[in-house]
Amino acid sequence: MKRFLVAGLSGLMMTVSAPAVAAASDEGVSPFTLKGSARIRYESLSDLFRAGSEGSDQMLSSRVRIHGEYDAGRVVFGGEFLDARAWLTDSGSVIPNGSVNAAELLQAYVRIPVEGGTIQAGRFVMNAGSGRLATEQGFRNSPNNFEGVRARFSPAENWAADVFYTAPVRIRPGDRNALENNTAQIDEAEWGTRFWGVHLTRTGLPNNLRLEAYLFGLNEENGADLLTPGLRLTRPRAAGQYDFDLEIMGQTGDQPVGGNTLDVRAWSAHAAAGYTFDAAWSPRLSAQLVYATGDDNPADARWNRFNPMFGGRRGDFGTTGLSFTHFRENLIAFGPRLDLREGPAAIVVQVQESRLASDTDRWRVAGLRDTVGQSGSRIGTLAEVRGTYWLKPDRLQIEAGTMVLFRGEFARTAPGAAASSDPVYGYVMLSAPF
Repeated sequence: MKRFLVAGLSGLMMTVSAPAVAAASDEGVSPFTLKGSARIRYESLSDLFRAGSEGSDQMLSSRVRIHGEYDAGRVVFGGEFLDARAWLTDSGSVIPNGSVNAAELLQAYVRIPVEGGTIQAGRFVMNAGSGRLATEQGFRNSPNNFEGVRARFSPAENWAADVFYTAPVRIRPGDRNALENNTAQIDEAEWGTRFWGVHLTRTGLPNNLRLEAYLFGLNEENGADLLTPGLRLTRPRAAGQYDFDLEIMGQTGDQPVGGNTLDVRAWSAHAAAGYTFDAAWSPRLSAQLVYATGDDNPADARWNRFNPMFGGRRGDFGTTGLSFTHFRENLIAFGPRLDLREGPAAIVVQVQESRLASDTDRWRVAGLRDTVGQSGSRIGTLAEVRGTYWLKPDRLQIEAGTMVLFRGEFARTAPGAAASSDPVYGYVMLSAPF
């Protein structure tokens, strides 16, 4: 194990001193570009809070991404190599989804410039809108990726359109033994599942407002068949002014459950507002509220649990990895946040009170559920501090953080709840772009 750690740290340090591949030649700009990043992260969790678990946990993970493009004039060819691995795990460890994806082709695509935009086809990572329904998930070792077609263009001044039709790529390996041994297996697109969408953005509005409207679809073979329309209104952060982010998402369709097909009626909302002070460290004080419906009555003919599809979590719920506690389903989470940034340093402090939207539905992350609702609805209070600092500008960054979940009644007393203390999580990470 020590040799893996030494090798990982040595490789990371070498990338700091190694120059990036030049994008220019003696004859002008080269049609070939190459960039990448390497990182290594250690994380630990003092007490496991998931159903049937006990003790503590730790994980050492590494990730290397190398991305290249060749501009052939009328078409651009692109590809990205990913190597994501995890160590220090054992039979009792939690290995979060996406921690291991060794020697994999993350992206392989062609992009064709067209009037007013581009068309991209192949395998690619994708961020759509706020990322709450579709995002790359960069903190996770292996990001989300898709296969299909995507078009982005500007149909008129101050308008942008994003249209895609894809299948999600299944991250392999999936079996426990292969995960523990960092076994390399080829990822494959799940074409039995189609994920598609139309996303429109309008800028140039008064007071620098930005309006987004979209419709996303998820069609799973022998699974969910969902439509998710949404609206988002934002005002960007700026010194000496208020900003906000308001988004609401509805969800309709069909959900197979226990041999029956239920009518989906679910929704989610995000509301955040903040103020950035024109002072040292540019302090921004904000508050946010997240709501996502749960299934109120498992015996009725309706399905009320919101499906967040391929959305991100870290931006709204804090650090993920071994610690992540929140998912955008059956959730009410609210609290304050402080952001500080000065030169190469940035600090985030946030507190979130969290509850189940339905006390008879599950807490997904922990695998807990009380179908009669006698355990209450309070998950607990999540408190986090994290910071980043560029040790060498644009070449080497260190990030560290800690988080504690002060467990509420549901997290402590629901059937199968872990008989442990409040979990404390910590991590330190070195990242080197090149």
